[in-house]
Formats: sequence, structure tokens, C-alpha cells
Amino acid sequence: MEGRKWWYEEPNISNLQVSNNVVCGNIEVGTESATIVCQNKEYGCNGTLDCIDNDIHEETCIFSPWACPLPDCNFAGSSEQLSLAFSSKHWDCGRRFRYNISFSCLIRVNEQFLVLQADEEGVLFLHSKGIESIGNIVIVTFVRPSFSKDGFLYDLVAGRGVSSLRLKSLTEPFSGRVEGLPPVDFLLIPFPFLGPSGQLDLEVCIWSSTELGADCS
Repeated sequence: MEGRKWWYEEPNISNLQVSNNVVCGNIEVGTESATIVCQNKEYGCNGTLDCIDNDIHEETCIFSPWACPLPDCNFAGSSEQLSLAFSSKHWDCGRRFRYNISFSCLIRVNEQFLVLQADEEGVLFLHSKGIESIGNIVIVTFVRPSFSKDGFLYDLVAGRGVSSLRLKSLTEPFSGRVEGLPPVDFLLIPFPFLGPSGQLDLEVCIWSSTELGADCS
């Protein structure tokens, strides 16, 4: 009886399907092009990045959404979107101004802040007030993410008769809702400097430049 013959056939490597895919979060991508789209794409970011850099990018993405500072508004979007939305929806809730020109600014006793919007490109600033035991503290910040390196020089002047108080400083970036004042330079205005109804009436100037030698017209 003839025995059975056994043999081993070498596999055809060309027919094998080799998978080099990796998983990044919930997205499966090839190792040669392990890129994903920034989660802020809907706000204008067109960047693509790999898995490792994704977390770092999203922490510093300039298109990260910021909330409208007004408490009754739920809008959130990029800086440009927020500026456009504020101009169209809240045109009567803020104060428009021009860079390098001094203007009067009043914050009523029951107001925590006033939104300032630049005429040129619509950048939003917050003229904020806090209450201390001997008076009010006031600052100016601008709506940008906290990692932003941008800044604007500003000037605050409070007057009473022949006396005046002045602060010249650099704006700090501040994003989201106003929940207390950030730890930045401020002007302390004693209560005798307030108006008859407890309002703050100041002269404000914001420069388009950060040069310390700049002055308002």
C-alpha cells in the first residue's frame, strides 16, 4: 500500500495582506500618515496633526472656542466668530472705541464689567470692576485664550476735582465668563472718587501698540 505523501508549500508573500495600522483615540489611521483633524475644525482650524501632538495642539489652538462674556448669552466660537456675533446680537450692550484715542467709560454700581469692542477689527475687551473695603479696583483684559502672547497697552484715569489716579499697564488675555478678577495689575479707586450714584466714571485709552512711550490723542 502506497503511503500518503506530505509536503510543505512556501507561502506567497505577495498575496499576504500586511496591516500596519494603529489606533489613535477612536480613529484608525496608517502609520505613514497617522494624522487627525483638530477638534476645533468647526471654528476655523484646518490643521492636521499626529496622535502625539494632538493634545498639545488643542491646548494652544488659536481657534479654541470662547464663551460670550454676557451672562444671558450661550454663544461660543473662535475669536473672529465671537466678535461678529457680538456685533450683530449685542451691538447695544457694549461700548465701541478706537485705538489710541481716549474716551469716557462709565460702569454703574450694579455692573461688574463693561464690554469694549475695537472699531478696527472687532477685538473684545473687558473693563472689569471689583469691590474692596476702601474702594473699587478696575482692570482691562482682552478676550483671548490664556496661552496667548498678545497684549495691548492701556491707560485708566479716575479724577476728582484737581486730584487724579492713573494706571498704565498691559492687558492680559482672559477667556470665558467673568468669575472674579484675574491676578493682574489694577487701579484702586477709593470710594470718594465714585459718582453720586456709586458709578465709576473713568477716562480709558487702549493702544494698538505695546510701546510704553505711546500716548493718547
